[in-house]
Amino acid sequence: MLLVGIASALGLLLLALKIGGRKTIGHDVVVDILITITLMVSFYGTFSGMAAAMAGGLVASVVLFIMKKTMKHEKLSLKSKKVKYKDIKVSRPTAKWEQYDPDWKK
Repeated sequence: MLLVGIASALGLLLLALKIGGRKTIGHDVVVDILITITLMVSFYGTFSGMAAAMAGGLVASVVLFIMKKTMKHEKLSLKSKKVKYKDIKVSRPTAKWEQYDPDWKK
């Protein structure tokens, strides 16, 4: 039961890292919640299935936490940019991926 939850969590985490890479590590809370919800929906129906889903969610959370503390990651940030439009200055948000160093280097 626990081995199935751990293997499922690691599989989903590997899939998320292949799709997003450093962006997945930067938004670890959102990815962790999505993985846990996916496992809960997948193993719905029995107590052992829910226990496997919770164990898998815990493993995914710990792995993402360690990766965020030890690896470079990227986060999406919004900054306002002043633009002149018909003699009026308007601030327009621009999205940019910013790279962050791991916490252990600080």
